[in-house]
Amino acid sequence: MYDLSMITDLEIHQHSYWNPIIQFQLSEDTYPHWNIFCIEEGIFEYQVMGQKEEAQFGEIIFCPPNIPLKRRAVTPLKFHFLRFSFKNIEQYRLPIGKIKILDIERLSSTYSHFRSMAFNETELSNKWKAHLIYDLLQLYNMENQLLTIDNQPKIKDPVIAKAIERLHEQAFTNITIQNVASHFGLSSVQFTRRFQANVGISPSEYLTLLRLRKARTLLLETDYTIDDIASRCGYSNGFYFSRIFSKKMKMSPSNFRKIHRI
Repeated sequence: MYDLSMITDLEIHQHSYWNPIIQFQLSEDTYPHWNIFCIEEGIFEYQVMGQKEEAQFGEIIFCPPNIPLKRRAVTPLKFHFLRFSFKNIEQYRLPIGKIKILDIERLSSTYSHFRSMAFNETELSNKWKAHLIYDLLQLYNMENQLLTIDNQPKIKDPVIAKAIERLHEQAFTNITIQNVASHFGLSSVQFTRRFQANVGISPSEYLTLLRLRKARTLLLETDYTIDDIASRCGYSNGFYFSRIFSKKMKMSPSNFRKIHRI
């Protein structure tokens, strides 16, 4: 059974499910905790901390404690409203305003679980809701990290553009950043500075993202052991791979497989 201890620092204070709502009784409200609006159907207009936009299914609105949130139902809405807090908020760097979840199937499944527990405030139910919020945050962070690879701006430095091609070609071998830098006649420090200036992250971070993207796929779509996956993703052993994966994903590879696998 999944260990709930990893999310015990997230406390649920309220969960309401509106199905449907035509308009809000209050056009603006302020809450003492973090709150999110998870929209299942309809269009939601909101304004928080200068950000004024519309949101719909696939998008979640985050509002910090004691910050006014203006809202309006553009069309009839179905949504979940949750208030929660963290014991160690600095660890999580929560977003403010709207975020977008790309994995719609997983989001739909999460909302289905929310519906089954709507207005259920038992300790066990709140633990599972905390898990689902934590899972959404990790999914959002993961998708954003992986998008760094696919949505990078046009690279103006021809050396860095070639270096990126080389990283993609050899990411799952024993390639090192020092090897790549030397190939282009640069020191590791020079190469890292130029890469960071063009891409926005360090070459080692970029290489890690490439490897973890493949590792995530293998964890979900195969029965390979952790050692096998480590080898196929360019890591020397399963222990080192697990340490890197756990640091980036905030959970071990085995837990990731258990939680996310369908």
